[in-house]
Amino acid sequence: MGTLENLIKKALSEEGYIEKRSNKDLDSKTANKGDQNYTKYARDVNTAGLMGCQAQPWCCTFQFWLEMAEFGPEEALEHWNMTRQTYVGYNCFATYNAFKRAGKVGVTPKLGAVVIFDFSHAGRVVNIYSKNGQKYWDCLEGNTSSNLSDRNGGQVKLKTRPWNDPSVKGFCYIDYDAGAELQEGFQLAADGKRWWYQYKDGTYPTGWIYLTEKTGGTSGWYLFDEAGYMLTGYQAAPDGRKYFLCPEPGINEGKCMVTNNKGVLMVVEWDMEKERYKTDIA
Repeated sequence: MGTLENLIKKALSEEGYIEKRSNKDLDSKTANKGDQNYTKYARDVNTAGLMGCQAQPWCCTFQFWLEMAEFGPEEALEHWNMTRQTYVGYNCFATYNAFKRAGKVGVTPKLGAVVIFDFSHAGRVVNIYSKNGQKYWDCLEGNTSSNLSDRNGGQVKLKTRPWNDPSVKGFCYIDYDAGAELQEGFQLAADGKRWWYQYKDGTYPTGWIYLTEKTGGTSGWYLFDEAGYMLTGYQAAPDGRKYFLCPEPGINEGKCMVTNNKGVLMVVEWDMEKERYKTDIA
């Protein structure tokens, strides 16, 4: 059974895919680069017996492909308030209207929602968070570029958008079941190397945060960059000071470390009662 969590992981793993100049090397992220709108997404939707619209703009087809890849074509159609006979998941505004008729559109970003933009473009809300007192949401989009208003850029890109993005026509909400609830804890990034921390609502911390590593049940101070990735080694923190964060893989990776009175590095522990660091220094 599919989950929202796995759909988001799948979505993020697609970043960097580039459209092809012909119906060749469709499964490669970068081979046969071109501007003719050939993609594996259209091919797979066609294979499922639906209209993939190969060689045509594919931002909305990409979003349906994600749904289909995680839940299968029949459940994906149900999520999108369509049937095989009424399928219009290749068209942004027709998709929005299908959700609107079902009473499942709104103006507030929600995790997993398909977002339709006024400039005939579609994306997916894959993260919601706050930074410097402002709220943002990350949008995974197909057939675009780094330009926030690009609807024909030819690749899959992750973009950070302001909470009240004026270009949004509306958010299309999908009722994922209770089994799709996100699990709180450290998550391995799509590159298989970096780590980030996910809360149950899909948001993640940036800057300093005191967390418990569930595998070993130990706690420590962690430093996350602005994109939410955990930092290791010597790092300059927002206060301008440099800190050493454990670089060794395992339960202590990323934890802030200090040198004790014997010159040995140790993980910083926080004394909640005395509100200070615990070390063996008198």
